[in-house]
Amino acid sequence: MIEHEGIIEKISGDQITVRIIQKSACSACHAKGACMAADSKEKIVSISDSSGRFNEKELVIIEGKKSIGYNAILWAFVIPLIILISILVISLNNLKLSEIEAALSSIAALIPYYFILYLLRNKMANSFKFSIKKTN
Repeated sequence: MIEHEGIIEKISGDQITVRIIQKSACSACHAKGACMAADSKEKIVSISDSSGRFNEKELVIIEGKKSIGYNAILWAFVIPLIILISILVISLNNLKLSEIEAALSSIAALIPYYFILYLLRNKMANSFKFSIKKTN
């Protein structure tokens, strides 16, 4: 399971909005002030829960299956990389384009891919479901 601690920002009906802070592996290091690698990001996550057990400003844990992370990596990195390399190879070998033209065409080939992802964002959001539980 993937787990993140968060704070409930807002509850409206059965929608709970939780603010989580994603921290890099080195963010807890004592030298992070002098290091440029320390990083943290704030995310807002909406979760459906009709139990009524939660209150605003409450500390909670957000859980998701590991498969959610693997799917996100697939859609965000693996498929675009495959498209990029495929178009580059086809452009160089079959279409006999110059290296610059092949590089630009492979980058341009990602535009429809990301546009399709944008159009399917609501459907994809339904497949990336998280659950919420109280901290101990």
